[in-house]
Amino acid sequence: MSQFYNKKKLNFLYFRFVLKYFILIFFFFCLFFFIYNELKNKERIHNLIQIFSNKFDYNFKDYKINTLERVDKVKISEIMNQYIGESIFLIPLNIISENLHNLKWIKNINLTTNLKNQIYIEIVEYKSIGLYAFNDRLFYFSNKGKIIDQLNKKNNESFIVFYGNQSLKKADNFLNKIDKINLTDIFKIKEAHFINNRRWNVKLNNDLLLYLSEKNIETSFINFIKLLDSLKESEINSIRSIDLRNDKKAIINFKIDD
Repeated sequence: MSQFYNKKKLNFLYFRFVLKYFILIFFFFCLFFFIYNELKNKERIHNLIQIFSNKFDYNFKDYKINTLERVDKVKISEIMNQYIGESIFLIPLNIISENLHNLKWIKNINLTTNLKNQIYIEIVEYKSIGLYAFNDRLFYFSNKGKIIDQLNKKNNESFIVFYGNQSLKKADNFLNKIDKINLTDIFKIKEAHFINNRRWNVKLNNDLLLYLSEKNIETSFINFIKLLDSLKESEINSIRSIDLRNDKKAIINFKIDD
């Protein structure tokens, strides 16, 4: 009697085991069929939209873009031209936006369509505040110290060139401090060197070197301007550097004739 009962119990357990896996297989089969059907339907809908757009002229033909100064328009065309002829309703604006955003100089971007045949591109470009010298190369950078692009040697730029590991972080504050200082073209700043992560030395367009105060940059320049007013042009031309680190005095180092 017990053998019969045990055999019956084993058969029941085996049946449950088979049933369990049958249900799992059936579930995955249904899931696969559902996904396949959805993808097939999606492709079918995609084709219907394209046919409708071809018939009633709702295909992407061209784009309009705001005025740009720095962004490479050729690279924009390469991205946009991939979608010429596609239904305006199927254009992947999010993908286009992401691809455009990877281009240099683009800070923000907004894409819209006229739901007919055009895409409107509005781009906000990064604004460079200076050039950063690194490994014998010059790079444009923004007010937050973000490197934007490498300077093309053919470009004639009037930006101050910054030197020093931490100069990128301090450049915006430095420029704000000297913004109101009026210097003639010959005494405009050509280079700014951040020394020991504490203070600035600047080289002017006439190669005159100024050692600025660590805390009072504005005072250093005010003292420099006062000093210029008290010197003759010939005397100024003979100066190699001026130490303005002490707000109470200026130490002048003259050029040594060969």
